[in-house]
Order: sequence, then C-alpha cells, then structure tokens
Amino acid sequence: MTMVAALSPEIRYSGSQGSALWHGLAVVREDRFRSYMAGRVKARVEDAEAQGQFEAELRAMATTGMTTEFVAKFLQAVPEEKSWAIGEALSECVLADDETREICWPWNLVRDRRTPRASLQGADLVGFCKEGDDVFLLFGEVKTSSDARTPPNVMTGSGGMEWQLKEEATRLDIQHALLKWLRARCQSAEHRALYRAAVHRYVQSFGREILLVGVLLRDTEPDERDVSARAKALAERLGEPTRIEITAWYLPVPIKDWPALLEVAAA
Repeated sequence: MTMVAALSPEIRYSGSQGSALWHGLAVVREDRFRSYMAGRVKARVEDAEAQGQFEAELRAMATTGMTTEFVAKFLQAVPEEKSWAIGEALSECVLADDETREICWPWNLVRDRRTPRASLQGADLVGFCKEGDDVFLLFGEVKTSSDARTPPNVMTGSGGMEWQLKEEATRLDIQHALLKWLRARCQSAEHRALYRAAVHRYVQSFGREILLVGVLLRDTEPDERDVSARAKALAERLGEPTRIEITAWYLPVPIKDWPALLEVAAA
C-alpha cells in the first residue's frame, strides 16, 4: 500500500481479490496537502532540474539589455497547468515517495510535450518497481475526477481506467511501444540495469509479470465502490503473475483549485 509520510493519509478502506489489491486513502491535513503540492508536486510539474538548466543556458545567451528583457518575457510564457496534468504529477510523486518499496521514474513525461497542455499518448505511468532484489515493469493510469457519481465516469467504459489497464496488460503492440520508449530514456547505468532486470522478468513470463497501477484522485467523500468493482473485474481477466493495484486518494482541496496551489511558494 502506498504510504507517504509527508501527507499522513488515513486508510478508509482496502480489499483484495485474486491478483488485485485496492485501497482508499484520505488526506485530512489540508496544510500538509497544500505544502506537498507547492513543493514536491510543483517541482515535478515544472521539471525543475531540466527547467533550471534550460533557463540558465538561455540567460547566458542574452548579451544586451533588450535580449535579456526578451528572454525574461519568454521564460514567463508558461500556461497554467490543467488539473489532469497536475494529477499525473501528484500520482508520480506519491508513488515515488512510497515508504514500503522503491518506485523509479527514469524520465519526466513533461519533457515529451511539444505543445502546451498536450496529452501524451500511451500509459500515464511508465517506470519500475523494486522490491528487494526483484524489479518489475510498472505501467499505470491516473484519473482525476470530481464526479459526484460512484464510481466516477472515468473508471468505466471505453477509455476508462479498467479498459486502459486491461489494454496495457494484454496488447503486445502497446507493450512494444512502451518498452521501446522506456529503453531510450534509461540513460544512466542505474536505470539501464533496472530496465534489463525488469524486461528479463517480463520476457521470461511471456509478458505477464508486470505491475499495473491505477491511481484515482478525488475531492469527494471516500467510497469503496469507486474502485472495488473495477479491481475485481481486472482480477477476473488478468491472473497472476500480473499484479494489479488501484488506489483512490481523497484529497482536501477541490480539484479545480489545484492549479492555484502551484503558484504558492512552498513553506
């Protein structure tokens, strides 16, 4: 179960069936959530490390007062992030900060966007899960919803979380594209070693031993029906050694207000 000390989540429900686990976690400390968003998540959304290098290089190229002014204006031309993009960054952060295991994202998906607010094709989450000496490929989906219905619409039907996770677990063409994308972005020796270990496990299991992760982000009251039926349905279709984990996070600030949280300086 994903546990993040910085957010102090409370477990509201949990369950399992076959190859699937599901959990509902509520963050009740609004101050902790706001601080986490303004610091940890903002840095992920803005890709702080790459952005810092990018800005420094451009500023060094500005050799006159006018070009310096232009570069400053250029660097400020950043559109407000949409809630779904913030949700994906938040999901990556809480998974990476999981105290129960090691989740690794070898690449920040923000770097692949070529236009403002662009939605990337393929899985929302692509990385590795390390548990002891074992390394698994991790594919996942993130859904952000204020829908008052239970379960929310983003969990069901064509294009819903259940359908997307099933596609990622069973379609070799999707897996081929994801592995090729991932390999090109495992640039360091550490990431290349993780890639080889995880893909070796994948090949030896005929493509079945992977970890599928679903993250549902809500600003509603916790309700197990948000995820339980979807997790059970996936368990019926995808047996072991495929593993399925769906976690619903119930958060104390309305989703529509998340972009404003990134504008607040971290405490």
